[in-house]
Amino acid sequence: SLTIPVKNERASIGIKPEFSDDLPENSIANFTVIGVNADGQKQEAKGLRWKFYSLNREYQWYREGTAWKYEPVYTAEQVSNGSVDATMDGGKISVPVGWGRYRLEVESPDADGPTSSVEFDAGWFVSSTSTETPDGLEIALDKDSYKIGDTAKLKVTSRYGGELMVTSGTEKLVAVQNATIGETGGEINIPVTADWSAGAYVTATLFRPGDAQDSHMPMRSIGIKWLKVDPEQRALQVTLDTPEKMLPRGPLNISLQVAGAGANEDAYVTVAAVDVGILNLTRYEPPNPEDWYFGQRQLGLEIRDLYGRLIDGSLGATGKLRTGGDGGAIALQASPPTQKLVAFFSGPVRLDAEGKANVSFDIPQFNGTARVMAVAWSKSGVGHGVKDVIIRDPVVVTASLPKFLAPGDKANLRLDIANTDAPAGDYKLQLTGNDAVGIEQASASQTIRLEAGAKSELTLSLIGKQPGAGSVSINLSDASGLSLDQTVDVPVRPASLPITERRVLALKPGAKLTVDKNLLADSVLPGASISVNVTRSAAFDIPALLMTLDRYPLGCAEQTTSRALPLLYLAEVAKQAGMANDDDVKKRVQDAIYRVLSYQASAGSFGLWGPDSGDVWLDSYVTDFLTRAREMKYDVPERAFVQALENLQNTLSYTTDIKGQGDQIAYAIYVLARNKKAAISDLRYYADTMINDFPTPLAKAHIAAALALYGDAQRSKTIFLDALQMSEQSMVSRVNLSRTDYGTILRDGAAILALAAESRPVPPVIPELAKAVGKEWQRSKYKSTQEETWMLLAARAIQGGDDGLKVDVNGAAHTGAYMARMTGDALADHPLTLTNQTNDTVSAVVTTVASPTVPLPAGGDGFIIERTYYTLDGEEANVSEAKQNERYVVVIHVRETNDWPSRIVITDLLPAGFEIDNPNLVDSAQMTNFDWIGEISAAHTEFRYDRFVAAFNRAAGDNREFNVAYVVRAVTPGTYDHPAANVEDMYRPELSARTATGKMEVVTAQP
Repeated sequence: SLTIPVKNERASIGIKPEFSDDLPENSIANFTVIGVNADGQKQEAKGLRWKFYSLNREYQWYREGTAWKYEPVYTAEQVSNGSVDATMDGGKISVPVGWGRYRLEVESPDADGPTSSVEFDAGWFVSSTSTETPDGLEIALDKDSYKIGDTAKLKVTSRYGGELMVTSGTEKLVAVQNATIGETGGEINIPVTADWSAGAYVTATLFRPGDAQDSHMPMRSIGIKWLKVDPEQRALQVTLDTPEKMLPRGPLNISLQVAGAGANEDAYVTVAAVDVGILNLTRYEPPNPEDWYFGQRQLGLEIRDLYGRLIDGSLGATGKLRTGGDGGAIALQASPPTQKLVAFFSGPVRLDAEGKANVSFDIPQFNGTARVMAVAWSKSGVGHGVKDVIIRDPVVVTASLPKFLAPGDKANLRLDIANTDAPAGDYKLQLTGNDAVGIEQASASQTIRLEAGAKSELTLSLIGKQPGAGSVSINLSDASGLSLDQTVDVPVRPASLPITERRVLALKPGAKLTVDKNLLADSVLPGASISVNVTRSAAFDIPALLMTLDRYPLGCAEQTTSRALPLLYLAEVAKQAGMANDDDVKKRVQDAIYRVLSYQASAGSFGLWGPDSGDVWLDSYVTDFLTRAREMKYDVPERAFVQALENLQNTLSYTTDIKGQGDQIAYAIYVLARNKKAAISDLRYYADTMINDFPTPLAKAHIAAALALYGDAQRSKTIFLDALQMSEQSMVSRVNLSRTDYGTILRDGAAILALAAESRPVPPVIPELAKAVGKEWQRSKYKSTQEETWMLLAARAIQGGDDGLKVDVNGAAHTGAYMARMTGDALADHPLTLTNQTNDTVSAVVTTVASPTVPLPAGGDGFIIERTYYTLDGEEANVSEAKQNERYVVVIHVRETNDWPSRIVITDLLPAGFEIDNPNLVDSAQMTNFDWIGEISAAHTEFRYDRFVAAFNRAAGDNREFNVAYVVRAVTPGTYDHPAANVEDMYRPELSARTATGKMEVVTAQP
């Protein structure tokens, strides 16, 4: 809100109520009245006349066209009047009030003199906003809460007399009372009993008979009010004893005292200490169990009658009766915190016999306010306590710096130094970087003068050196021995997305292979990943497949499933390849299960980027993963799993187009068969009469595998052989349909191989199919997540063929397939030498994932991508010299050069001096504010600290040109790499394009 003073050009009268909020019933309302001249100064005002009114509301019905409408009509009934002299100290007015809404008017005795007024409520009056309809009944209670055994007085103000029915209840009806009231209303006594628990809704319904002469008046009015019951001894009193202020980098000791627990019952408490800056992001309110258990509930009863049938409801708007709730209030209110997070939780702590407990948290480097929140409970009561603790150094150093850098970037590092509690004097400031980020030597050490309570500002130069976890250590000290240390993190990442390269080398008997840093001569070593695999089959390169899947940056339902599915069976291989230990693998799989379940819709289906329906193949794929995870004893919530299976069953009940949707139907049948929920009669019908209608070899393999699960080995074998023949034909003809099942020729072949290996008895297709899949793998330069996942599962089918392989690794003998994964830094320090000690030639596969030292030029295949910057008004902008604090709209225009169904992802790496205005945090960054951009149809967007990501689902026939946009702000002055914007078909990764790279500068804002 904004308060703006308004200059008054004439004398006026000021009225100040000597009370806040509303007055109780049958009390005295006191006011002070002053005179004010045209300059806003007090002046005497004699002979002021005042009138005091009671305000009443009626309704005027009128006809507009064919509809009856109404509007409230307010009338004022004068209750009292008088006169008052306003001296320089003001004049006093006192008037008695009853129940309702009132207005005090004060006017000058002069005909053209000023007049002022003020309105207020008295007696727990229900404000008019809650009864702004003719059938709303104004009711009020005499107190805000009651104890069991009290009698509540319900005041009813009506516009007509009649029969009143008063009901009390929440989830069930507690009491019913009837009374007759007159036109002026009445008062009803309501006994408060133990049946009311935490409280109840009091509903008053007033009826009157119809009147032909007055038919426009309503014949039924309803009012509702929450009656709160005091929890008394069920509310525990929690007292927190904490320091008001403390230094960081030490323990925060919290003592608690809980009163009100029973003498012979156990009581517990949990304590949290959280940075207020974090809590402000979503306006987080401290836990309040008293309000949860004893506060106002949602009305659990329905109110029904036939009154609505007396009026033509189609001519009006549906009425709404508010009974509480503010679910729409959550909104992000601030930018995320930039310093080390403070968020601690104690877990349950048992109170001692005196109701006391002590909790301590080790506070890291932090300057700010931590909110301590405690929740206590016992068998008979609950309670909570809240207290804020200021945590800061005597001299607070706040660093303003970019959220990341790229190698070669040079940014301003601004330090704001506030001497809050330290003495005045000279202080030495020392800054030190690390391998990833450095400080310009001239400014790394200096002496500054700080007066008591004063502030100082410094600007230094920060330089990105190489990718890694960059950090700057700041030390401030003085001659007295005070020494304050602080570390700020600045991650450094390459200015280009990583590129995957695969080299296959034939190692003859006795041949050597040296893997060293020369392998990455054109790549950025820090942050690079390298896998080495020596085996008899180069196609099934397990460590490289696991590595590239692990590095895939997106998290849709398909990609999450694809990364986790192989780990169900290849955990041991993942450990051998240096991927993770056993616990890490299990956690990755379990986290993936929970993540994909967050994409499940209420009907059991799954969406690619969130709860959705319509993609039956994706539904089957995720449910297949969940099925296999249950088989491996992972936690898959029963209800969610049952819904997923029921969704597939429901889909099959109305999906019968085998030629058009056979791939989806077959996969769903296979998943149901794996769960013993498919109909064997349907399977045999498809196998005997419709198998040639299924459009892909994988669809046939799913039917074959489903038959094997039900023991029909002969039909299964026949169809697996048919699938093998169809797969080999597709590999020869290179027919790759415009598919919607995330599939390719390679994916289908690998999946068939995996399904065949799992079937019992094993069909005689594996040797021939493994060779065909290996050749197809060699042919494909780029791999999708689907291809990599099913290749990993297929690798299980041919494991064991490397038992006789012997290789020396840096002079040490190794038997069997050799696999390893290492970082670029490790490879530079410890080269790897491999020698083939077997009598036949083996394959050595070296796969690297690294960013190039020289960015790729603009261009690509399958897409044309353009990136343009605009001002907020839609004028094209040049950001090669962007002004600090300026905001720009980044518009990315993409044209797809084919008409296939596609799932597209756009990734735009930011220059380090820019930050995205997240529309979830900043309303002005909503794209609806920029109608000149046109329609944006992204299926998913991400606003990360260093990049913008958007995903699109394009169907055949969709417009192949589309835009996406977001808002950035030039924040940190400096010179930066300007990375390219990239677009890629997620399931045809050979189709991708990028814009040009460049350099840009953020220029310091002028005061």
